[in-house]
Amino acid sequence: MSGYQTIPYTIAFANELVADPIGFVAYAGRLRLAYQPSQPGDWVGSHAVKVRGMGGILRARTRDLRDDPARRGPERMRKLNTRRQWRCMDRLLCQVCGVPATDPDSGLVPWLLTKTVFEQTGLDRGRTNAPPTCWSCVPKALEECPMLREDFTLYTVTAAQSAGVLADLYRPGVLRTVTLAAHNVFVGWDNFQHHPYALAAAQVVELHGMKTVP
Repeated sequence: MSGYQTIPYTIAFANELVADPIGFVAYAGRLRLAYQPSQPGDWVGSHAVKVRGMGGILRARTRDLRDDPARRGPERMRKLNTRRQWRCMDRLLCQVCGVPATDPDSGLVPWLLTKTVFEQTGLDRGRTNAPPTCWSCVPKALEECPMLREDFTLYTVTAAQSAGVLADLYRPGVLRTVTLAAHNVFVGWDNFQHHPYALAAAQVVELHGMKTVP
């Protein structure tokens, strides 16, 4: 496991990864990226996106077999399970153990971040695609994760609001092919012009009320 003793909740297993084909299809008078064949739950969006009928952003497909060791295959430590990452962001679950990360006494959420997954947007706020880490798992994460040993800051956060996605952007190619135009780009929920061309790998949230923990 490459030095890891714990397989984080958000990490994908081999048989959870999906390689279904994608292509561009007609939608509302324009082209948009879709799995072929598509399913109703393939697209995600904020409340504002859904209200405006923009159709949302295509989310990378993954299976959720974590609780089925006989079927899930070996872990893939460099791959995220998109469904579990999304669940952690929506419910503020710990990315290591998958339980609620919010401190029941203070109501604050501990968030362990490296510079590579954090972009500051204000004095006490910033965007990240890394879910929170509960207090119980912070020591374990610092001990086992090489990236955290090189660079980390521990924060407490008062609130987290969905801001958009981290996505690959595609453009239509010849003979119904798709061409990768950009990799790991932040696409905000209000950045509607990029929505039809994006394949979301992770949800991005904006953290508020951030305070560093000594």
